[in-house]
Amino acid sequence: MTRIAVLADIHGNLPALEAIIADMQPFAPDAVVVAGDLINLAPFSSEVLTRVFDLGWATIRGNHEFYLLDYDTPRAPAHWQDYTTPRWLNATIAPALKRRVAALPDTLTLYYPDAPPLRIIHGFPHTHWDGIYPSLPDVDVARNLVSVAEETVVCGHVHLTQERRVQADGRCWHIINPGSAGLTLDGQPGTAQYALLDGDAGGWRVTFRRVSYDLARLLAALDSPGYRAAHGPFARLYAEEFRVGWVRIWPFQDWRKQVHPDASVSDALVDEWLALGDEMAAWTHVDFRP
Repeated sequence: MTRIAVLADIHGNLPALEAIIADMQPFAPDAVVVAGDLINLAPFSSEVLTRVFDLGWATIRGNHEFYLLDYDTPRAPAHWQDYTTPRWLNATIAPALKRRVAALPDTLTLYYPDAPPLRIIHGFPHTHWDGIYPSLPDVDVARNLVSVAEETVVCGHVHLTQERRVQADGRCWHIINPGSAGLTLDGQPGTAQYALLDGDAGGWRVTFRRVSYDLARLLAALDSPGYRAAHGPFARLYAEEFRVGWVRIWPFQDWRKQVHPDASVSDALVDEWLALGDEMAAWTHVDFRP
């Protein structure tokens, strides 16, 4: 039997990563794999990259790695001009670490002698910017995985644990999302998620793990003057997601575009959004509603 640990979506949360490292030690996995989004949002991106690289874990890129790699290049979309994180990542992550991120693969296939091959992706094989949400119909999942020969697929991106089997045209995929290691979005703040996969000739069996970490340490770093200066009003939204464990940034942007289409992001606008309370659900994707 082969045992691997899989993580995704650390998002620069070093306290969460440290909690996972401590929790997985008794299980002695044969390998550890990270399915993208090691960096961004929490203020410890450099420390997370250094720790993961020093441990020698197998790692792929997610969409947030491209905020680092594509900033200030012709590849960057025009709307990134309104984002604070691409500039901040490039100001705080050393060039040597950035070069290592540039050399990461976008997908991995793992081959073990005693278990079926295993594909690691972030969102879909062809894009990091969309993913397998729990509400996504099987037919749409299958259409996006048609190029994947492996039956078991580990993914990230959506920050929600998931295990499902999708069948189409005589094929079947076993899909596993370990949840978010650094930014849980299921209403359980201060917890970090990962999964253990045990594989043999019969396939891969998953055990989801959730551990607590020092949320106060993270929130103190998110409230630091340097972080607030770098992100302005957005800093409050980033901190709020970590504090409550629910998605806030994505629905805020949708609400702002529809209710205040000509308004720039300000503290007053963030105040108005947060004051909506339960009414935020009307602007929130169905998979992230309380």
